[in-house]
Amino acid sequence: MSSSGEKEVRLVVPLEAVVAELERAKKQIEGIQENIKRALDRLNDLAIARELISTLKLSKVEEMLVPTDKSGTIYVYAKIDREDRLVVHIGQDYFIELSPEKAMEVIVSEENEIKELIKEFEKEFEEASKYLRGLQEVLLSARAQAKTGGRAE
Repeated sequence: MSSSGEKEVRLVVPLEAVVAELERAKKQIEGIQENIKRALDRLNDLAIARELISTLKLSKVEEMLVPTDKSGTIYVYAKIDREDRLVVHIGQDYFIELSPEKAMEVIVSEENEIKELIKEFEKEFEEASKYLRGLQEVLLSARAQAKTGGRAE
């Protein structure tokens, strides 16, 4: 009971409901972590693309090895006929032909968007982690009370 004379309010929740909520919170955190990983992977891909554009502009590359799949299992030789135009993926199944300078702008813009998205994911992760810790405290308290025969410590 508090010193101001207020009554202590207790909320009784079935332990099974707390455990189920704990599992749901863990899955939510795993999902957020996966979203962060995918966003970081995309940032890495964009950094590679940005580096490639810089190399093409500075080095006058005439031929390069190009992967035929995302894992880089097989590469083919490709001759660079036009370094003044690049085809850039702009979302879903859409591509656009741009100058290297404009392509760089598109990449930098997407990088900035992804960095902001990662910040949002990190905030969501922190909130979900805090919630999970609260649930864990509830379970630890229930366990302690069960050991003492239901008396509050």
